[in-house]
Amino acid sequence: MKPLSDDTLQELRDFIGTIDSPFNGKFRFRILSKSEYDERSGGMFGISAPHYLMFFGNKNDDNVLRNVGFAGELAALKLAEMGIGTCWLGGPKSKETMDGSEYIICICFGGPLESMRNSEDEAIRKGLGEIAVNYTAEQEELLRYARLAPSARNLQPWFFRCEADRIHVFKTKTSGVMSKLAIFKMLQKIDIGIAISHFSLIRPFTIENSPHDEKGMKYECTLKF
Repeated sequence: MKPLSDDTLQELRDFIGTIDSPFNGKFRFRILSKSEYDERSGGMFGISAPHYLMFFGNKNDDNVLRNVGFAGELAALKLAEMGIGTCWLGGPKSKETMDGSEYIICICFGGPLESMRNSEDEAIRKGLGEIAVNYTAEQEELLRYARLAPSARNLQPWFFRCEADRIHVFKTKTSGVMSKLAIFKMLQKIDIGIAISHFSLIRPFTIENSPHDEKGMKYECTLKF
C-alpha cells in the first residue's frame, strides 16, 4: 500500500499521453489515490491498492471502449515493465465524471506483494487453434501475444481470421444471464481493445472496416499490417 513516487505517476501520465489510439473515439483519464477513490467512488471491488487509473468517455461508443482497452492495457504493461502490479477493475461503479464524461473502468496499481509472472505458461488461456485460423508462421508470433491478453472473467471473447496482410477480428457470442447485462457488453468491447493492443507490441497496423462473416461471432474490425 506504499504510494508510488510523484515522478513514477507522472511517467505513467506522460506515457498514456503518447499512445496513438487506433479507433476514432476519445477518452480521458485521471489517477486517484486510495483515499480519493474510496471517498469519491464508493470503495473498491474487494481489491486495495495505493493508486487507481480511471478512464472516462462515452460508454455507449464502441470505439471509445476499444480505445480504453487498448490504452489501458498498454499502460498496465508499462507498469509491469516498471515492476508495478496491476489489476483491471470492471465491477465497481462510480459517480465520478471528468469534463462531462462518464466513468468507464479503472486499473488499480501498486507495488506487488508476489513475484510478477515471467512465463506465458503461467497464464490460463485458450489454445492458439481455438482463437485463430489461416495464420502463417509470421502471424503466429503476433497471435501468441494477442492470446495472452487478459479479459473480463477470462472469457477471451476474441477470434481472428487471418489473410496475407490482414487479420479480421471477431467477438465471440456468449450465453447466459451475464451476456445480457449492459456492463458485460461494455467490458467485452474493452476486452477487444485489450487484445488488439497486444498486436501493436510486435508490428504497427491500421484499422479497416471490412465486414466478414464468421459463424456464431460478431465482426469487430480488421487490422492491416
